[in-house]
Amino acid sequence: MLLTNNKTHTLPRLLLVFLAALTDSVFADSTGFEHFTTGFPLIGKHERIECADCHAGGQFKGTPIECGQCHNHVRAPGKHPNHIISNDFCDDCHTVDTWRNANFDHSTVTANCTGCHNNSTAQGLPPTHIQTTSASCDDCHNTITFGRARMDHSLVVGSCSSCHNGFTATGKHPTHIQTSSECDACHTTNNWRAASFDHNNISQPCSSCHNGVTATGKHAGHLQTSAECDNCHLSTNTWLGAAFDHNNVTGLCASCHNGATATGKNNTHFITTLDCNRCHSTSRWSPTILFRHDSPDYPGDHRSAVKCQDCHTTNNETIAWPFAAYKPDCAGCHAGDYKRGPHKKTESPETFYTVGELRDCSGSCHVYDNNGNIKKRRDREHRASGGDFD
Repeated sequence: MLLTNNKTHTLPRLLLVFLAALTDSVFADSTGFEHFTTGFPLIGKHERIECADCHAGGQFKGTPIECGQCHNHVRAPGKHPNHIISNDFCDDCHTVDTWRNANFDHSTVTANCTGCHNNSTAQGLPPTHIQTTSASCDDCHNTITFGRARMDHSLVVGSCSSCHNGFTATGKHPTHIQTSSECDACHTTNNWRAASFDHNNISQPCSSCHNGVTATGKHAGHLQTSAECDNCHLSTNTWLGAAFDHNNVTGLCASCHNGATATGKNNTHFITTLDCNRCHSTSRWSPTILFRHDSPDYPGDHRSAVKCQDCHTTNNETIAWPFAAYKPDCAGCHAGDYKRGPHKKTESPETFYTVGELRDCSGSCHVYDNNGNIKKRRDREHRASGGDFD
């Protein structure tokens, strides 16, 4: 009975031992299984998921190893509705550690840039972006950085100054000529310097640019004037062919009319230190009708038709006075014409007038009244009383 009882209890015990050993064997096999041999190593996030998450229903054989065959919203989460359109595998961009910070490859994207770069899915046009007709970012930008864009001005719809304002893009520098025109009125999109300049758009005087610094100004030999360039230079294409106006000149005539800058005195010209405009007009050189004597040595105009050469016996403004001691009175030239006559003071035939007393025959002569006082009579009175000059 005891044996029977012992045999009766021994069988169940042996079964339990066998099952326990089998369990230990299975456990040992599962914990020692090398998943790498399947071609799908459990690394990253996959290392911490349950077997059943991939091996549904205890099925091990035939489990897919490509990302998209599991990450299809059935076995595991797949692409969300806003995911960019791409035919890449997940691991072309993502890692097994995280979905974020993907190593993005634009070359495999099939949709237009703005499909993602819309300021929702990915960064899009900022509010200050230039106005453009382009619908695709890659017309200007590359996939490495937005900053270094390959600018294509043909795609821009705004005015130049909407960008070239000194903030968004380079604008007018402080010494730029004052103008209300847009940049492309003068400049091209290839080069700022080779400008096709249009003077019609300038709002300031010529000299604000033509000052020898910003643009060509007056050269060292330019005539002295405070007038603006366009008072004489009528063409904006050439300095030559100026419509000259003497009224704008501030310097002496001789500063230009020196035979180098402009026509000067010829070899036979009257020798004088006077400036040109004392004799000549600005419309023509001859006849010289403008000259008027103003020298204190000038004896005055004559009633007879005296020619210049009668006094200026040489080709010179300086004359040789025959009787220089008496200049500028008539006697300076006419002292040799003096005829002795009795002096009116004494009425003596032996007392005569002197040249010094009668040196100014063009006015009055010195005569004495009966009281012995000197008085002046006009020339005609003097002549009527038997004057002493021819």
